[in-house]
Amino acid sequence: MSGPVEQDAGSRIAVGVIRKPHGIHGEASVELWTDSAERFDRLAEVTLVSPDSSQLRAAAIESVRAHGGRALVRLAGIDSPEAVAELRNWTIEIDERDARSLEDGEYFIHDLIGLTLVDASGIERGVVVEAVEGGGGILLEVKRKDGSRFDVPFASSICTKIDLSARSMLVELPKGLDDLDSVETTGGSSAGKR
Repeated sequence: MSGPVEQDAGSRIAVGVIRKPHGIHGEASVELWTDSAERFDRLAEVTLVSPDSSQLRAAAIESVRAHGGRALVRLAGIDSPEAVAELRNWTIEIDERDARSLEDGEYFIHDLIGLTLVDASGIERGVVVEAVEGGGGILLEVKRKDGSRFDVPFASSICTKIDLSARSMLVELPKGLDDLDSVETTGGSSAGKR
């Protein structure tokens, strides 16, 4: 595997995260953050980024194969499960210039961070501070001006218009979605608190 790399995090896009070793020959089971495992077939050089972003490593992809909704990736110089285990939760990132072209209505997750949510009345509801992709789709974490936070599903019925140049997102929030932390449960504790 190649050595350290100096690169601005703003110029990279994460395409997956190493979750665990697979087999005895150093393959990594990678959770995909891109449309398919075939995307990795077109990548030769990537950057591995530690979970706290304090370490970067250049790496070469030797082989890729789809396996159960994930990609099994073999990296040059990584030839044991123990070596892969040391990279658990490291992201696999590419230079932004190597990203595929997007269709209309498609966005890179990192482009959503920092967008201001505005409702149909023109009221600012908060700013997207994190976007997490999971089994149910993308969930946006939104921070209000008072510092409190709420989650918004990234769905076309809710996030109706995105203007990246204006750094804004028009939203139609279902009633109460941004105020779930004030709902009382039968036990008297607040639901949805962070």
